[in-house]
Amino acid sequence: MTTTLKKVLLCITVLGLAACKQASIVAPTNNYVSTDIPSSFEISFSGGIPTDLEIQLNTADVTEYFTVTETGAVASGASLSDHIFSGRNIFRLKANSLVSQRAFFYDRQGPMVHILDVDRQAMTVTGYVTDPGGISSLTLDGVAVPLSASNGFTVPFQDRDINTFVAVDNFQQQETIQFARNDNKFLGISARLNQGGLDFLLTVLREELLKMDFESIISNMDSFDIIGISPLGIDLFTLKLTVREFSFDDIDINLDIQDDEYIDTYLNIKNLVVSFGLNGKIGLLPWGTGLSMQLDDLNLDTDLLLDIIDADLDVALSGTNIDHTQPNLDFDLVPSFLDQITSSIVGVLVPLFENLFIQMLETVILPIVSDFIKDIPITLQLITLDDGEELMIKALPSFLDTKENGISVDLGTRIWAPSPPANIPGALGSLYQEGDTPTMGPQTPSGDDFDFGASISSNVVNQALLAAHEAGVTTMEISPGFYTHATPAGIAVYSNPLYTQIGSSDQIGMRITPTAPPYVKFMPAREDGAAGMFGWYDVSFAFDLYKPEWGEYRTLFGATFNLEVPFEVNATEDGFLSIGIEKLPTIQVTATDSKGLILLPPSFINATLDYFMPAALPRLAQELKAVPLPRIYNHTLYMEEFWVAGSGQSSLSLAGSLIPISVTEAAARPTTSIENVNSVNTTVTQESVSPDGLVFSEAVSVENAEVTIDIDGLNPNPDLGLLEYRYRLDNGGWSVWKRRKSIHLERLLAGRHQVEICSRTVLLKREVSCPVVEFETTAER
Repeated sequence: MTTTLKKVLLCITVLGLAACKQASIVAPTNNYVSTDIPSSFEISFSGGIPTDLEIQLNTADVTEYFTVTETGAVASGASLSDHIFSGRNIFRLKANSLVSQRAFFYDRQGPMVHILDVDRQAMTVTGYVTDPGGISSLTLDGVAVPLSASNGFTVPFQDRDINTFVAVDNFQQQETIQFARNDNKFLGISARLNQGGLDFLLTVLREELLKMDFESIISNMDSFDIIGISPLGIDLFTLKLTVREFSFDDIDINLDIQDDEYIDTYLNIKNLVVSFGLNGKIGLLPWGTGLSMQLDDLNLDTDLLLDIIDADLDVALSGTNIDHTQPNLDFDLVPSFLDQITSSIVGVLVPLFENLFIQMLETVILPIVSDFIKDIPITLQLITLDDGEELMIKALPSFLDTKENGISVDLGTRIWAPSPPANIPGALGSLYQEGDTPTMGPQTPSGDDFDFGASISSNVVNQALLAAHEAGVTTMEISPGFYTHATPAGIAVYSNPLYTQIGSSDQIGMRITPTAPPYVKFMPAREDGAAGMFGWYDVSFAFDLYKPEWGEYRTLFGATFNLEVPFEVNATEDGFLSIGIEKLPTIQVTATDSKGLILLPPSFINATLDYFMPAALPRLAQELKAVPLPRIYNHTLYMEEFWVAGSGQSSLSLAGSLIPISVTEAAARPTTSIENVNSVNTTVTQESVSPDGLVFSEAVSVENAEVTIDIDGLNPNPDLGLLEYRYRLDNGGWSVWKRRKSIHLERLLAGRHQVEICSRTVLLKREVSCPVVEFETTAER
């Protein structure tokens, strides 16, 4: 029996078995559009309940919401409303090893405006507007925009800080879309240092004061006149006091944040000993002796005044009070006349103490407290990313307030690309949302205390994404050098290379060239732990093929698509907001361009995007290290909680503990253990086009199509909190750090895969030798 006949019989057998057991979506209808949620979601079965039944709505598994019988499954739209979002939604069914899906539109918003290019010399903007319910009208800065039959436009615009589109759909739903020019400065970050965070300074200050060298202060102090009798200009009786040594046994420090921009600073010094020299003349004879003074307790109280001067944080002294016990004086020589002038000596010591301790405050305490707080702003910083792209970041303080035992500092921010490449399409600006960035309170919404936190406006994040886009970060090439599975053998899970005329010796290359920057919208109360939605529209994707007989890469097809995917957040150890993209994206192909070199079915184009974008997005997310978090002197933020806040839910707040860098360096490392590896085999249906143009379907069994890795770890500090984990697939981009029990992978290309998994402790100590899980995905016909 020939190999071809075996394949045909296998296909007939597999398809025949599939025909006996089928599952299909009945409702909602594909591309359903309404301002109401679909009333019901229905699935029909033939051949009984599928053993692998899984029902998804967008990114959530909603199987539990369905009533399942031998003939089908049904759930009301109301019961699924928490997982239905305004706009395009995907209802997906996985059953009998096959996957099917439908899109529907819950149209609760007005139209979306897409910007394709901006010519700032001609002052024109080109774009189009979309809405599933149709377009009624569009204006730009109050001027009506004429639309073509495909809802496109090229119109003049005014060079404003903020340009405003107002679009109305046929349901009379209005949407205001604003774009902020890239030179805008936003009051978009508000940092808060709570009393618990400031208390980290106490140990640092105490250590610095205990080892402080007072020699330089003492050596620069002048002698003090105690007595001076000089009739007719002749010194008959003089006495001067000079400080020789200064020491103490211990010191206690308290820093209390007040509600009036002051930090009340209190020092209690134990067993203070000061040695003096007394020198002078009695008549014409020089005379001198030594004096030591001991104080059991000396209390010093002062205020550190916080202010903003010329867009910089300033810390200054404001009032100093000294209170001490009765001094114990001990003279080396005790002439009788010294008993008469002891009170004069003590009187001189009071201003002397004030001078000594003010210098101690100015020399040690003030600089450290100042550096601790003044490290929050970023005056100007150039960030060079992995591939050499450059971003410029500035975050300067504009307002300071103390309230509820915390210091809040609002920062004016700007992020931009100083040297953008010439081939990036012009942008009108970053997506802008009106609203103030909220000042954080002393606790998180769940009632937990925290050391340090920051609220970040979506405008700052979107400006950073625009800067990254203009710097060239979002333009990517996917090739075997970037992704080892970008090969003819790798795409065998969704394409038969034989019939698509892609040979084993050929090479595959792909290019991602976005027209517009990505953007984020924060979305609260998501069960999947996501902070919001990452959107990327009007992205061009080109599939290139190299054949030895061609001697060059040729483009087989191009596609334009829109992408949305939930994203998660954390903080990097070097002070940036970390965006993590792990969930499968929702991709809508809006246009295709086939060059005709090889006949390709639409499923090939869709599958290419479905399989390669999950590999590209983690790399993109890793590169988007462009949003700075306020920092603190020699400390790192360990994020413990985040929430969406602000008017219009336009800001993201992060809060957590301050971890001294020295503590991280000295901490013990964790160890990750692999508990179990489970894999799932699936059957996919491939569409192929033979060289003579015949289109046919083929069932293919994919082994290890989905893999779940259960993990645990040895935590050297379990009393402080749980471990966080991150991973990367096939040396791609790292995921975000978070607490996990397992890692689930799907849409895997064929080939040998490696998953590297690392852990870190609450003290931000990373694992060094991270375990690697290996498995192979194969496609069998």
